[in-house]
Amino acid sequence: MKPLARIGVPLIAATATVGLLATSASAATTTVRRDDSTGAPFSGSYQITNVGALTFTGSGFTASCSSADLRGTIQSGGTGTLDSAAVSGCTSSLGSATVSFLNLPYDDGRLTYGPSGGYDGALVFSDTDLAIRASFGFVSCTYGLDSAHPDLTFDARNPDNANNVTGEFEGVMDGASLGLKSGSFLCPSDVTADGLAKALGKVAETDTAYTQTLYVTS
Repeated sequence: MKPLARIGVPLIAATATVGLLATSASAATTTVRRDDSTGAPFSGSYQITNVGALTFTGSGFTASCSSADLRGTIQSGGTGTLDSAAVSGCTSSLGSATVSFLNLPYDDGRLTYGPSGGYDGALVFSDTDLAIRASFGFVSCTYGLDSAHPDLTFDARNPDNANNVTGEFEGVMDGASLGLKSGSFLCPSDVTADGLAKALGKVAETDTAYTQTLYVTS
């Protein structure tokens, strides 16, 4: 299958959200809604943008990115895709850096409702094609999923969660990790990513702006 989050090799986003939106999957039904817990079911396009810096760390190495923009689609039952990802403003302990997502689109994303540990659910990407390339000077490293790093997870909070800090549906990557798939011997064998992102949908699919508040329930 092709690939669909704190945001890992930056964004790592996704990156954030993806970044949208961990606990383990719950047996409860998941419904993505508009506005609040009683809103109409939502299926459509979403955008995840970072709030504050997205950072990642490998052995003896740190980097951060100031901007991340992830876009895709989400169905009201929780399945979703990641169709595009742009990350910029990256610096590292080795100087300026660039970060890019490979093999897009990703279609193995799932948002699952399951309150636990101050979160309301999780958005999990498990597509084995997921790959993120980070380049620093003459060093290029590609990270992704493997047996030791089976998924990339965003812990999710609804807008009315007491721990929510953005006022919108938000995703948190906290020590999310990816494994080295290819690159120089100078590349860390794995990286951990941290970041905060908010997710919004389109009120109508013909809209250009993302202004629809999202919410997840059972």
